Amino acid sequence: MKFRLTCIALSVVVLASCKKDSTSSGVPSKTIEQLLTENAWKADEIRVQLSNNTVSYYKRGQSTNTGNYDSDSIKFEANNTGIYYYLGNQYTTTWNFVNSDKSKITLIINYSTPLTINLENINITQTYFKYAQYSTDGGISYLASGTRVPN
Repeated sequence: MKFRLTCIALSVVVLASCKKDSTSSGVPSKTIEQLLTENAWKADEIRVQLSNNTVSYYKRGQSTNTGNYDSDSIKFEANNTGIYYYLGNQYTTTWNFVNSDKSKITLIINYSTPLTINLENINITQTYFKYAQYSTDGGISYLASGTRVPN
């Protein structure tokens, strides 16, 4: 009897510790690539620190913003290209994950002089895309944290 109870208890523990490959609805979870590429992502909250000591903050819908990202949006395509939208302009992009856990992306925005942006600590769901961002442009370093939401 003790052996049977031990086997049942062990089975329950093993089954409870198994990682699910799907949500509670039985639909398979989406991959990071699927989440990233299924929407265009508009800026919702951006905090910026520049090496020249300029600091700005943006929160969509707020009147006290010190930065303006109302027109800022990015669309990642599955073929590692995309479009960056800003101030009524569209710029082509290329992007790639740079590590195996897909928490880092190198993004190149094709301005007349291309800009390489590094995104790290990526956290993405169907409702938000959060990251830390850094780059250097014209001798000024840019460090930011961003939260984007589906466009």
